[in-house]
Amino acid sequence: MKNKLAVALAAASLLLAACGSSSDDDSALEGEKATGDPIVFGVQAPTKGAAAYPQTGYGAEAAEWYVNNVMGGVNGRPIELSLCAGDGSPETAINCANKHVSDDVPFVLDAYDQAITGAVPILASAGIPIIGTLSGSGVADKAEYGQAFYFTGPTEVSALGSMSVLEDLGKEKVTLAVNEAPTSHTYVDSLVKPIADSLGIDFSVQYPPATGANFNVVAASQISEDPDAAGVISLPEDGCTALFQALRQQGFDGTIFAGSCSQFIETLGTDAAGAVVQPRLWVPLSKDNAPDKIAEQLDIFESSMEEVGYGEELSARSLYSFAGVINMVNVMETIDGDITKESIVEAMKGLVDFETFAGPTVTCDGEQWTGLPTSCSRQAIFFEVQDDGTLAPVNDTETGYIELDPSLVPTK
Repeated sequence: MKNKLAVALAAASLLLAACGSSSDDDSALEGEKATGDPIVFGVQAPTKGAAAYPQTGYGAEAAEWYVNNVMGGVNGRPIELSLCAGDGSPETAINCANKHVSDDVPFVLDAYDQAITGAVPILASAGIPIIGTLSGSGVADKAEYGQAFYFTGPTEVSALGSMSVLEDLGKEKVTLAVNEAPTSHTYVDSLVKPIADSLGIDFSVQYPPATGANFNVVAASQISEDPDAAGVISLPEDGCTALFQALRQQGFDGTIFAGSCSQFIETLGTDAAGAVVQPRLWVPLSKDNAPDKIAEQLDIFESSMEEVGYGEELSARSLYSFAGVINMVNVMETIDGDITKESIVEAMKGLVDFETFAGPTVTCDGEQWTGLPTSCSRQAIFFEVQDDGTLAPVNDTETGYIELDPSLVPTK
């Protein structure tokens, strides 16, 4: 399969190299503009509510611009995102799902929405697949083969990966925070704690509220545990920054585990050095240590975000959405005929050694993770913050990714 992104990459890399001679009004990216009737697909992004991640919407918007103005769309046709703003409630997720069914979209991109659980049965009944870089919901992960696909694997990757890398780094006592929510308790109790126990890690957790959290108190609680590593399972970017600042201000000099947060690095400066970050993809701050092709893709992501006015929002979550859209454009390019929910499912099932945007090479045959056929990968990547604020892979492999051992995940 000829990946259309590769063609756009070649042209964009030349333009990016020469962008220093362009005027401020010129785009750093140029290419083939899409025309004709748009291909509309659904996007569910948690952009509203107390624990909103607006970056998930920004990344999708930037990808839409890039696809339509540089990549030339899908076989010449532009894409159009039907974005439904999640607010963390199942009621909103259900309303979003019903809208996607009414619009008869060929698929719904899950932009890392923890509340997508409510949408799963509705979309499955309508035969509309859910597809994303990763899921925020274990329910979506556990859908039947063909009902959902996740390029970087299930939520178990985050739980298993975090405990595995901390165990590899010799951390014996770990304390992490995640926003108070029923899904958070389920995730911790059914995955993180059992995996930590199996690896011999003494693990504890804090559940700050989604709004009004006092991160000085959370930091003090973590430090009182006398941990080797402290930090987060998952918090919004501003919550990560506030907690990590409080940890350093209160004298914690151990390892900070940052989950997929990254915007704290600029704020903390040298105090961020040594923190371990676990995104699912290569991220902009890792560009100096990335393979050349990945570095070019990260340049494209940054320039596209600038084009739509979100150049200051280069978080992992915005990249997840951006990558998800680009991956699906490349998938749709393989379809000979109409873009329908049926043809999307068949195209996804046929992906073998598919190179994802800034991510791993994946196969979506339903066999990558035992019991979780939605998973297209069982790989993980980890980075350590350097003194200069860049990120370097923790594992010295050709791709930066390592294979995880799913046998460590508890079975129900």
